Amino acid sequence: MMFLDIISTLISGGIQKVRQVIIIKTNKISIRDIARECNVSVATVSRVLNNSHAVREDTRALVQSVIERNNYKPNELARGLYTQRTKSIGVILPEITNHFFAKMFLEIEKAAIEYGQTVFLCNTLSDYKLEDFYTARLAEKQVDGLILLGGHANETKTNAQFVALLKRDVFPTPVVIINGKLDNYTENTAVVSSDEYEAMFQAISYLTGLGHRKIGFLGGKRGIMSTDIKLRALKQASQQKIFILKKEWIKHSDYTYQGGVNAMNALLCEKELPTAIIAINDEAAAGIVNTCIAKGYHVPNDFSVLGFDNSAISTTTLPSITTLSHPYKALGSISVDLINQMINEKQSGGISCMSLKMEIVERESCKAI
Repeated sequence: MMFLDIISTLISGGIQKVRQVIIIKTNKISIRDIARECNVSVATVSRVLNNSHAVREDTRALVQSVIERNNYKPNELARGLYTQRTKSIGVILPEITNHFFAKMFLEIEKAAIEYGQTVFLCNTLSDYKLEDFYTARLAEKQVDGLILLGGHANETKTNAQFVALLKRDVFPTPVVIINGKLDNYTENTAVVSSDEYEAMFQAISYLTGLGHRKIGFLGGKRGIMSTDIKLRALKQASQQKIFILKKEWIKHSDYTYQGGVNAMNALLCEKELPTAIIAINDEAAAGIVNTCIAKGYHVPNDFSVLGFDNSAISTTTLPSITTLSHPYKALGSISVDLINQMINEKQSGGISCMSLKMEIVERESCKAI
């Protein structure tokens, strides 16, 4: 075969493939085709697709059989334009590698699947500017709801500029805040929290019940709600005079494993030491436990260490860490339920707040004196 003949054959073959693609594209069935074949209205097909009860069972069966035979998939974009719903939820959190946020996101995703909703995860890397950016982008994507964890919503003093951003770009999209708050942003908003204040009293009651009278607190940053709430409860409980709390036994750092290491090293420089330590979270508690071991101390013989969160890391240390557990499943499912209630009821008005009890999970890092 001559060179030109080969080229001609390739070209004609390519044209034939293009024709086949065009035929395939034009053969795609539409909702109108379904309606025509079933001799029903487009609205009836739409009701079947949306599982509406306002359709006779024989009609539903007929429409469903044609849908399945043609492997018809509804156009979600077109449906969204009609229903003003995108069937999506945005979740903004500061660090997905953090055990608490990872576990929390998993429960949110499980709950959203039950509603047939897609979840967009926006990980801000603890950068407030990135949080602002993602908030605006999710608003542009017209998500049906927004769930906020950490970041601006966990600041003790609310950031007024972030609230202004929500009012300008997000409202009236429903917003749920988990373990946080936003002052002056109340409409179409709900707060679902673990009761960390009451949980600190549980922690103190547990440790004093083991005979500890000298208790320290390590990790966290001031100005962040998860730290400030625990400290407020700790200082309130100390007024009952059932244990000693010295300012030298309170060492702040952050919420990481290394933060626990740094805080414990700082505590060990003090002349007098507590017998029990409450960590800001389990990651810090793990750093505390391993620092004690590296320095020649024994946990729990020399120090009892109690964590917060009941995250996966609490089971990986030797000894494993006694901790307070968040009701993760309830936090996730209630948050998604509230989003959908606000969507369906078009709820507006005062903020809805819900507080859930935390539970002690006993392991090996605490013992009686």
